[in-house]
Amino acid sequence: MKTQTRNLLSCLAIILISCLLLSACAEKQLEELIEQQEEEKTETVEEPIQPEEPVVALPGLPDDVAGYTQWLKLNAEPIPPVPDGDPHNGNKNVYVNKTREDIAPNGEQQFPYPDGSIVVKEAFRPGKDFVGLIAIMRKKAGVDPDHNDWEFIEYVRNAPDAEFRVIAKDGVCWGCHSDVEDIDYVFTELD
Repeated sequence: MKTQTRNLLSCLAIILISCLLLSACAEKQLEELIEQQEEEKTETVEEPIQPEEPVVALPGLPDDVAGYTQWLKLNAEPIPPVPDGDPHNGNKNVYVNKTREDIAPNGEQQFPYPDGSIVVKEAFRPGKDFVGLIAIMRKKAGVDPDHNDWEFIEYVRNAPDAEFRVIAKDGVCWGCHSDVEDIDYVFTELD
């Protein structure tokens, strides 16, 4: 009986020692895992955050059109020059400061444009590789009820590093744009 008791006690001692070793090993692994996670957090927090480049308007243009090329583009492909007279001569793109959902909530463009809309048309003049013309329409409630409250202004420049200068405003633009009064004076519809 003594032998059996000793064997039983030896087995229990071995089991107890094994449990203690496993527990110590698991605790060590847990500590290492926690340390590793804390190091990863520290590494993530310590990584410098790169500030976004400020968006600035092209020289001579107002600040409210800064970054216009990041707005919703109305045309899918560049609009080529119109033969026999194009007041905005060149290959053109047209942008609006609204989302697709704002101007085409059910997938089809709605008119008129909402108040606060800004439409920017850029033109690359024939043979040039820089934007040489910017035409801007701003919708401001009450500013010109006879023309759906749009303000019109057009800028040009002759070199990529030159400032834009105003060449036309409002009345000069109304003549052509009145042809598309039914689509709120904007020639380019959403593609």
